[in-house]
Amino acid sequence: MEQGVRAQLRLWWALARPFTLTAAVVPVLVGTALAAEDGEFRWLPFLAMLVASALIQVGTNMFNEYFDYRRGIDHVSSVGIAGAIVTGAMAQGVVLAGALATFAVALCCGVYLITVAGLPMLIGGVASALAAFVYSGGPKAVSSTPFGEVEVFVFMGPVIVGLAYFAQAERLPWDVVVASLPVSCLVAAILLANNIRDIEGDAGAGRRTLPIALGRERGLRAYAVLLYGAYALLLAAVALGAAPPTALAAVVTLPLARRPLGLFRRFRNAPQLHPAVKATALLHARFGLVYALGILLAGAF
Repeated sequence: MEQGVRAQLRLWWALARPFTLTAAVVPVLVGTALAAEDGEFRWLPFLAMLVASALIQVGTNMFNEYFDYRRGIDHVSSVGIAGAIVTGAMAQGVVLAGALATFAVALCCGVYLITVAGLPMLIGGVASALAAFVYSGGPKAVSSTPFGEVEVFVFMGPVIVGLAYFAQAERLPWDVVVASLPVSCLVAAILLANNIRDIEGDAGAGRRTLPIALGRERGLRAYAVLLYGAYALLLAAVALGAAPPTALAAVVTLPLARRPLGLFRRFRNAPQLHPAVKATALLHARFGLVYALGILLAGAF
Protein backbone atom coordinates (compact mmCIF):
# COMPACT_ATOMS: atom_id res chain seq x y z
CA MET A 1 0.00 0.00 0.00
CA GLU A 2 2.70 2.46 1.06
CA GLN A 3 4.84 1.55 -1.94
CA GLY A 4 1.84 2.11 -4.22
CA VAL A 5 1.30 5.58 -2.80
CA ARG A 6 4.98 6.40 -3.26
CA ALA A 7 4.87 5.18 -6.85
CA GLN A 8 1.86 7.40 -7.56
CA LEU A 9 3.56 10.40 -5.96
CA ARG A 10 6.64 9.79 -8.10
CA LEU A 11 4.43 9.74 -11.20
CA TRP A 12 2.79 13.04 -10.27
CA TRP A 13 6.20 14.53 -9.47
CA ALA A 14 7.46 13.48 -12.89
CA LEU A 15 4.35 14.97 -14.54
CA ALA A 16 5.07 18.27 -12.80
CA ARG A 17 8.51 18.29 -14.54
CA PRO A 18 10.18 19.93 -11.53
CA PHE A 19 13.23 21.16 -13.48
CA THR A 20 10.88 23.46 -15.45
CA LEU A 21 9.33 25.08 -12.37
CA THR A 22 12.09 27.66 -12.03
CA ALA A 23 10.73 29.14 -15.27
CA ALA A 24 7.62 30.12 -13.29
CA VAL A 25 9.31 30.91 -9.98
CA VAL A 26 12.16 33.16 -11.19
CA PRO A 27 9.92 35.86 -12.76
CA VAL A 28 7.94 36.11 -9.50
CA LEU A 29 11.16 36.47 -7.51
CA VAL A 30 12.44 39.18 -9.85
CA GLY A 31 9.14 41.08 -9.77
CA THR A 32 9.05 40.80 -5.99
CA ALA A 33 12.67 41.97 -5.67
CA LEU A 34 11.82 45.04 -7.76
CA ALA A 35 8.80 45.70 -5.53
CA ALA A 36 10.92 45.29 -2.40
CA GLU A 37 13.53 47.69 -3.78
CA ASP A 38 10.73 50.25 -4.12
CA GLY A 39 9.55 49.56 -0.54
CA GLU A 40 6.39 47.73 -1.64
CA PHE A 41 7.02 44.14 -0.48
CA ARG A 42 4.02 42.25 0.97
CA TRP A 43 4.26 38.62 2.10
CA LEU A 44 0.78 37.28 1.31
CA PRO A 45 0.50 38.65 -2.26
CA PHE A 46 4.04 37.38 -2.92
CA LEU A 47 3.23 33.86 -1.71
CA ALA A 48 -0.09 33.76 -3.57
CA MET A 49 1.60 34.88 -6.78
CA LEU A 50 4.41 32.35 -6.32
CA VAL A 51 2.00 29.43 -5.78
CA ALA A 52 -0.31 30.50 -8.62
CA SER A 53 2.57 30.86 -11.09
CA ALA A 54 4.10 27.49 -10.13
CA LEU A 55 0.74 25.71 -10.36
CA ILE A 56 -0.02 27.17 -13.78
CA GLN A 57 3.37 25.86 -14.92
CA VAL A 58 2.59 22.41 -13.48
CA GLY A 59 -0.84 22.43 -15.12
CA THR A 60 0.69 23.48 -18.43
CA ASN A 61 3.15 20.58 -18.21
CA MET A 62 0.27 18.16 -17.60
CA PHE A 63 -1.80 19.63 -20.44
CA ASN A 64 1.25 19.28 -22.67
CA GLU A 65 1.61 15.61 -21.71
CA TYR A 66 -2.09 14.98 -22.32
CA PHE A 67 -2.47 16.80 -25.65
CA ASP A 68 0.85 15.58 -27.09
CA TYR A 69 -0.26 12.03 -26.36
CA ARG A 70 -3.65 12.66 -27.96
CA ARG A 71 -1.98 14.07 -31.07
CA GLY A 72 0.40 11.13 -31.33
CA ILE A 73 3.48 13.29 -30.73
CA ASP A 74 4.71 11.51 -27.59
CA HIS A 75 5.80 7.88 -27.63
CA VAL A 76 7.71 5.57 -25.30
CA SER A 77 11.14 6.66 -26.59
CA SER A 78 10.38 10.40 -26.43
CA VAL A 79 12.88 12.45 -24.41
CA GLY A 80 11.87 15.09 -21.88
CA ILE A 81 8.40 13.76 -21.06
CA ALA A 82 7.03 12.19 -17.89
CA GLY A 83 5.81 9.20 -19.90
CA ALA A 84 2.99 8.44 -17.48
CA ILE A 85 0.42 8.05 -20.26
CA VAL A 86 2.47 6.43 -23.03
CA THR A 87 3.76 3.72 -20.66
CA GLY A 88 0.25 3.01 -19.37
CA ALA A 89 1.17 4.00 -15.82
CA MET A 90 -1.61 6.60 -15.70
CA ALA A 91 -4.82 7.05 -17.69
CA GLN A 92 -4.97 10.10 -19.91
CA GLY A 93 -8.16 11.26 -18.18
CA VAL A 94 -6.40 11.24 -14.81
CA VAL A 95 -3.61 13.45 -16.20
CA LEU A 96 -6.22 15.85 -17.62
CA ALA A 97 -8.00 15.94 -14.26
CA GLY A 98 -4.69 16.70 -12.54
CA ALA A 99 -4.07 19.62 -14.90
CA LEU A 100 -7.55 21.01 -14.26
CA ALA A 101 -7.11 20.59 -10.49
CA THR A 102 -3.85 22.56 -10.47
CA PHE A 103 -5.51 25.33 -12.47
CA ALA A 104 -8.41 25.35 -9.97
CA VAL A 105 -6.05 25.86 -7.02
CA ALA A 106 -4.19 28.55 -8.99
CA LEU A 107 -7.59 30.19 -9.55
CA CYS A 108 -8.15 30.34 -5.78
CA CYS A 109 -4.83 32.18 -5.40
CA GLY A 110 -5.89 34.44 -8.27
CA VAL A 111 -9.17 35.33 -6.54
CA TYR A 112 -7.22 36.44 -3.49
CA LEU A 113 -4.86 38.52 -5.64
CA ILE A 114 -7.83 40.17 -7.35
CA THR A 115 -9.26 41.20 -3.95
CA VAL A 116 -5.86 42.66 -3.07
CA ALA A 117 -4.90 44.41 -6.31
CA GLY A 118 -8.11 44.69 -8.34
CA LEU A 119 -9.14 44.31 -11.97
CA PRO A 120 -5.65 44.35 -13.57
CA MET A 121 -4.85 41.12 -11.69
CA LEU A 122 -8.02 39.54 -13.09
CA ILE A 123 -7.09 40.52 -16.65
CA GLY A 124 -3.49 39.37 -16.26
CA GLY A 125 -4.47 36.14 -14.53
CA VAL A 126 -7.08 35.17 -17.11
CA ALA A 127 -4.68 35.99 -19.95
CA SER A 128 -1.94 33.88 -18.33
CA ALA A 129 -4.24 30.88 -17.77
CA LEU A 130 -5.59 31.13 -21.31
CA ALA A 131 -2.07 31.36 -22.73
CA ALA A 132 -1.06 28.30 -20.71
CA PHE A 133 -3.98 26.30 -22.12
CA VAL A 134 -3.65 27.31 -25.78
CA TYR A 135 0.08 26.59 -25.64
CA SER A 136 -0.72 22.86 -25.68
CA GLY A 137 -4.48 22.67 -26.24
CA GLY A 138 -7.04 24.00 -28.67
CA PRO A 139 -7.39 23.19 -32.37
CA LYS A 140 -3.90 24.51 -33.16
CA ALA A 141 -1.52 24.38 -30.22
CA VAL A 142 0.94 27.29 -30.07
CA SER A 143 3.62 24.76 -29.10
CA SER A 144 3.37 23.28 -32.60
CA THR A 145 3.99 26.62 -34.32
CA PRO A 146 7.01 28.96 -34.60
CA PHE A 147 5.36 31.28 -32.04
CA GLY A 148 5.86 29.23 -28.87
CA GLU A 149 9.02 31.12 -27.94
CA VAL A 150 7.23 34.45 -28.47
CA GLU A 151 4.42 33.44 -26.11
CA VAL A 152 6.88 32.27 -23.48
CA PHE A 153 9.03 35.41 -23.88
CA VAL A 154 6.02 37.65 -23.23
CA PHE A 155 4.12 35.73 -20.55
CA MET A 156 7.01 34.35 -18.51
CA GLY A 157 8.87 37.63 -18.61
CA PRO A 158 7.02 40.97 -18.60
CA VAL A 159 3.60 39.49 -17.71
CA ILE A 160 4.60 37.41 -14.66
CA VAL A 161 7.26 39.87 -13.47
CA GLY A 162 4.73 42.69 -13.95
CA LEU A 163 1.93 40.85 -12.15
CA ALA A 164 4.23 39.95 -9.24
CA TYR A 165 5.20 43.62 -8.91
CA PHE A 166 1.63 44.88 -9.35
CA ALA A 167 0.23 42.44 -6.77
CA GLN A 168 2.36 44.16 -4.15
CA ALA A 169 2.66 47.75 -5.38
CA GLU A 170 -0.68 48.13 -7.26
CA ARG A 171 1.11 50.00 -10.04
CA LEU A 172 3.43 49.06 -12.89
CA PRO A 173 6.27 51.45 -13.82
CA TRP A 174 7.90 51.11 -17.23
CA ASP A 175 11.22 50.11 -15.71
CA VAL A 176 9.74 46.87 -14.35
CA VAL A 177 8.97 45.75 -17.90
CA VAL A 178 12.51 46.66 -19.03
CA ALA A 179 14.03 44.83 -16.06
CA SER A 180 12.04 41.70 -16.94
CA LEU A 181 13.56 41.31 -20.43
CA PRO A 182 16.75 39.43 -19.45
CA VAL A 183 14.53 36.83 -17.76
CA SER A 184 12.37 36.69 -20.90
CA CYS A 185 15.39 35.83 -23.05
CA LEU A 186 16.51 32.93 -20.91
CA VAL A 187 13.06 31.39 -20.42
CA ALA A 188 12.48 31.55 -24.19
CA ALA A 189 15.91 29.92 -24.59
CA ILE A 190 14.70 26.95 -22.49
CA LEU A 191 11.83 26.34 -24.90
CA LEU A 192 14.02 26.85 -27.96
CA ALA A 193 16.56 24.38 -26.53
CA ASN A 194 13.74 21.88 -26.04
CA ASN A 195 12.54 22.40 -29.60
CA ILE A 196 16.03 22.07 -31.10
CA ARG A 197 16.50 18.81 -29.21
CA ASP A 198 13.15 17.48 -30.49
CA ILE A 199 13.45 18.81 -34.05
CA GLU A 200 13.39 15.41 -35.76
CA GLY A 201 10.53 13.96 -33.72
CA ASP A 202 8.49 17.15 -34.00
CA ALA A 203 8.96 17.34 -37.76
CA GLY A 204 7.87 13.73 -38.09
CA ALA A 205 4.72 14.51 -36.08
CA GLY A 206 3.80 17.42 -38.37
CA ARG A 207 4.85 20.18 -36.02
CA ARG A 208 6.42 23.40 -37.28
CA THR A 209 8.30 24.78 -34.31
CA LEU A 210 10.72 27.68 -34.59
CA PRO A 211 13.88 25.62 -35.31
CA ILE A 212 11.94 23.59 -37.90
CA ALA A 213 10.80 26.81 -39.60
CA LEU A 214 14.28 28.40 -39.44
CA GLY A 215 16.38 25.27 -39.88
CA ARG A 216 18.64 23.84 -37.20
CA GLU A 217 21.61 26.15 -37.80
CA ARG A 218 19.54 29.32 -37.74
CA GLY A 219 17.70 27.95 -34.75
CA LEU A 220 21.03 27.58 -32.96
CA ARG A 221 21.93 31.17 -33.83
CA ALA A 222 18.60 32.33 -32.39
CA TYR A 223 19.34 30.26 -29.29
CA ALA A 224 22.76 31.93 -28.90
CA VAL A 225 21.14 35.36 -29.33
CA LEU A 226 18.69 34.58 -26.51
CA LEU A 227 21.44 33.29 -24.22
CA TYR A 228 23.83 36.18 -24.67
CA GLY A 229 21.06 38.71 -25.31
CA ALA A 230 19.99 38.25 -21.69
CA TYR A 231 23.31 39.72 -20.55
CA ALA A 232 23.17 42.55 -23.10
CA LEU A 233 19.67 43.43 -21.89
CA LEU A 234 20.87 43.26 -18.28
CA LEU A 235 23.51 45.88 -19.09
CA ALA A 236 20.87 47.97 -20.89
CA ALA A 237 18.46 47.71 -17.94
CA VAL A 238 21.14 48.95 -15.54
CA ALA A 239 22.24 51.71 -17.94
CA LEU A 240 18.62 52.91 -18.25
CA GLY A 241 18.09 52.83 -14.50
CA ALA A 242 15.49 50.06 -14.73
CA ALA A 243 17.66 47.79 -12.57
CA PRO A 244 20.20 48.83 -9.92
CA PRO A 245 23.95 48.42 -10.51
CA THR A 246 24.04 45.56 -7.99
CA ALA A 247 21.90 43.53 -10.43
CA LEU A 248 25.05 43.20 -12.55
CA ALA A 249 26.02 40.43 -10.13
CA ALA A 250 24.09 38.13 -12.51
CA VAL A 251 26.96 38.47 -15.00
CA VAL A 252 28.83 35.85 -12.93
CA THR A 253 26.58 33.22 -14.56
CA LEU A 254 27.77 34.10 -18.08
CA PRO A 255 30.32 31.23 -18.32
CA LEU A 256 27.45 28.76 -17.79
CA ALA A 257 26.05 29.69 -21.21
CA ARG A 258 28.96 27.99 -22.99
CA ARG A 259 28.09 24.42 -21.96
CA PRO A 260 24.58 24.03 -23.46
CA LEU A 261 25.60 25.86 -26.63
CA GLY A 262 28.62 23.58 -26.96
CA LEU A 263 26.47 20.48 -26.51
CA PHE A 264 24.11 21.59 -29.27
CA ARG A 265 27.01 22.16 -31.63
CA ARG A 266 28.59 18.82 -30.77
CA PHE A 267 25.56 16.50 -30.76
CA ARG A 268 22.34 16.06 -32.75
CA ASN A 269 20.74 13.04 -31.08
CA ALA A 270 17.83 13.90 -28.74
CA PRO A 271 18.97 11.81 -25.72
CA GLN A 272 22.46 13.33 -25.96
CA LEU A 273 20.94 16.82 -26.06
CA HIS A 274 18.68 16.45 -23.03
CA PRO A 275 21.50 17.65 -20.71
CA ALA A 276 21.73 20.80 -22.86
CA VAL A 277 18.04 21.55 -22.18
CA LYS A 278 18.53 20.99 -18.46
CA ALA A 279 21.66 23.16 -18.50
CA THR A 280 19.65 25.97 -20.11
CA ALA A 281 17.01 25.70 -17.39
CA LEU A 282 19.77 25.72 -14.76
CA LEU A 283 21.30 28.84 -16.32
CA HIS A 284 17.90 30.59 -16.21
CA ALA A 285 17.45 29.59 -12.56
CA ARG A 286 20.92 30.71 -11.44
CA PHE A 287 20.80 33.94 -13.44
CA GLY A 288 17.34 34.74 -12.07
CA LEU A 289 18.25 34.04 -8.46
CA VAL A 290 21.44 36.11 -8.57
CA TYR A 291 19.59 38.86 -10.48
CA ALA A 292 16.83 38.99 -7.85
CA LEU A 293 19.38 38.98 -5.02
CA GLY A 294 21.31 41.77 -6.70
CA ILE A 295 18.16 43.88 -6.89
CA LEU A 296 17.39 43.15 -3.22
CA LEU A 297 20.90 44.21 -2.23
CA ALA A 298 20.27 47.64 -3.74
CA GLY A 299 17.21 48.05 -1.53
CA ALA A 300 19.23 47.09 1.55
CA PHE A 301 21.69 50.00 1.18
